[in-house]
Amino acid sequence: MKLSRRALPMLATFALPVRAQAQAFPNRPVRVISPFAAGSGAETTLRLFADALARRWGQPVPVENRPGGDGVIAAMAFLGINDDHKMFFSFSGHLTVNPSTIPNLPYRPEQFAPISTVAIDHIAIAAAPGFGANDLSGAVALARAQPGAFAWASSPGGINITFAAFAAEQRLELVRAQYRAVPEMLNDLATNRIQIAAMPMATALPQARAGRIKLLAVTNATRSPAAPEVATATEQGFPEYVFEGFVGVFGDARQPEAIRAVLAEATRAVVAEEAFAERLRNAGQLPFAGGEADMARRIAAQRRFVEVGLRQLGS
Repeated sequence: MKLSRRALPMLATFALPVRAQAQAFPNRPVRVISPFAAGSGAETTLRLFADALARRWGQPVPVENRPGGDGVIAAMAFLGINDDHKMFFSFSGHLTVNPSTIPNLPYRPEQFAPISTVAIDHIAIAAAPGFGANDLSGAVALARAQPGAFAWASSPGGINITFAAFAAEQRLELVRAQYRAVPEMLNDLATNRIQIAAMPMATALPQARAGRIKLLAVTNATRSPAAPEVATATEQGFPEYVFEGFVGVFGDARQPEAIRAVLAEATRAVVAEEAFAERLRNAGQLPFAGGEADMARRIAAQRRFVEVGLRQLGS
């Protein structure tokens, strides 16, 4: 279709509000909604990220923790905010796990727009200090020798599903313990009430450094720079057990694309700050802002891995 010269100014006028909005963004506080519980390793990363954004933008970036419900509570709170000045800081379970495990999910995955990762999580398999094995291969042998003698727990989402599938594939008879909050799980692991747990390295590392728990393996393809002495599951003879997580920024699909682009650029800038990146590395995370396409690929890969795990469990 050929446009007349008279039509061109009108098109430009329609485009102006979005451009102007992006150029002015943010002109007031930007709310960050998250499913992380206060005090968790990922929540520490979130607070550092929000503080760095506030300094960069010269605007407050208040954090609202909405834990529980496998991320559904936080997801619905985020979607319910009728304001472009918002972002969702989360793991990907609300998009990769919940659609397969929660009947009548009250939101649609396509309502969320991937913006960028902030950090790649190494996933740790940890044990109680009194547990009789010091690595994953030893733990598997011990559990096989004493069926039903040991209890396990996990952070929610894909970490939980993939560890359960691994235990099933190895024909381990473990007692599953479920917790409302990760700090309760950590306390019971440290006091030998449960013996094995799977969680992000950022959550496990402070407890391991304090000698309250011990690390058996990481499930990533590579070792964690924060704990290079801990071998991967693959190195210990379990090449099928490769799973890594991430935390990152999601937008609302209704937000203008130009504003999502501003959020992506700000995320890249914060992750590139050496002070921020060093804090993440020391906490057991790998700082990485890969952008929208990279995040979408990671979500798709996690979704496939979770679906395989659910099939192994017969779900």
